[in-house]
Amino acid sequence: MRTRIPRAILAMVVLVTGALAMPPPVVAGVTGEIVGPGASSYPIAIVPLRDAGGGTEGTRFADVLSNDLTLSGYFRVLDRDAYIDDPHISGLDVGEIEFLNWSTIGALALVKGSLQRTPEGIVVEARLFDVPGKKGLVVKRYRVQQKEFPRAAHRFADEILRVFTGTPGPFDTQIAFVSGGSGFGKDVYTITFDQLAPQRVTNERGLIVSPSWNPDARRIVFSSYRGGKPGLYEVDAGTGQGRGLVSSGSLAAGGVWSPDGTLLATTREVDGNPEIVLVRPDGRVARRVTQHPAIDVSPTWSPDGSELAFCSDRLGTPQIFIAESGGGVRRVTYDGSYNTSPAWSPKGEEIAYTGRVDGRFQIFVVDVRGKSPRQVTRAPGNNEDPRWSPDSRYLVFASTRSGGSHIFLTDRTGRVQKQLTHGGRNDTSPAWSSWRRD
Repeated sequence: MRTRIPRAILAMVVLVTGALAMPPPVVAGVTGEIVGPGASSYPIAIVPLRDAGGGTEGTRFADVLSNDLTLSGYFRVLDRDAYIDDPHISGLDVGEIEFLNWSTIGALALVKGSLQRTPEGIVVEARLFDVPGKKGLVVKRYRVQQKEFPRAAHRFADEILRVFTGTPGPFDTQIAFVSGGSGFGKDVYTITFDQLAPQRVTNERGLIVSPSWNPDARRIVFSSYRGGKPGLYEVDAGTGQGRGLVSSGSLAAGGVWSPDGTLLATTREVDGNPEIVLVRPDGRVARRVTQHPAIDVSPTWSPDGSELAFCSDRLGTPQIFIAESGGGVRRVTYDGSYNTSPAWSPKGEEIAYTGRVDGRFQIFVVDVRGKSPRQVTRAPGNNEDPRWSPDSRYLVFASTRSGGSHIFLTDRTGRVQKQLTHGGRNDTSPAWSSWRRD
């Protein structure tokens, strides 16, 4: 007969990591080398923006854009030392560009542009060219404030991926995660793809788990044992202003807003049993989703908001299920004896999750019908808590492969894997925002 762990404790264990312990420490900074297609990637030259004012922003734009495109795994950015043209005097229009100079160094695509300072901010004009075709592909203009200047590069990186793949890239976004030391003193932090250090957005310094973004890409929901009892809270990532959502003596963990922002799916004890419930913005329960004596945790919405995937031990071990719009429940994962932490892709076709293999946790992706599961990570250590980028091409997850717990990025196939956070603290539970709207 198996030993019964108290339900509230087991629910939190399954929800937080799917394991009984998490290894040592770290904190962040988006740096390092990517492992990916390499030489098979599309060669692109990125010229610093022409800046009549002589500042450093033009080079900064090129650096941020280069990092984004390299990180995507689709592009190989050519070394600027190989450029033949002088960026300060060479032309910006098709008729003024010596395309032979760029094809000579192997470029198939070229980025050039300019910036201008105005009382209202910095105006960036960025242009993408097809080198073999000797033609322009897209011109974009962005007006940004000085402190937000790197966002112009992120937005143009997203645009370049749209031109080449049909889907915008995921770089004008933020990633939230929990960070702290080896004890319970933790907070929610965020990073963007140009920051050298994470930004702390909460001042809990307590037991925090499961951050998730509001659809507006500004606010973050998290679970905290503030005051000694579990509750759900929400904080503005920009201002740090927060509010309580659900606070009670019963378990309240893992809140995730519906795509339209009207309902919060969470785990809550109902008659002493962890169930998935839907909560209104004022904290009142709208509907109970699961009614089963098993432990049901970690809800994640389908993109249209009609269904929820979740983790349940109703068959004896944790597996992924979907609560269907008609009221039924269907099983999604069949391989493996321990599968948890589901994340539904924004395009709706796949669910990522954490599965146990040979005593270690790895990232998997499965078709929403339960077909064709595939293992995305095979690295040493534990790889857990996957969350999708808004374009459904990439995943962030927590990994102990490098000695402490860091946040990593992978493409959906596992070919491109990149470490995003570094330092001497423990980084876990990542969450990827949708595209920023401000």
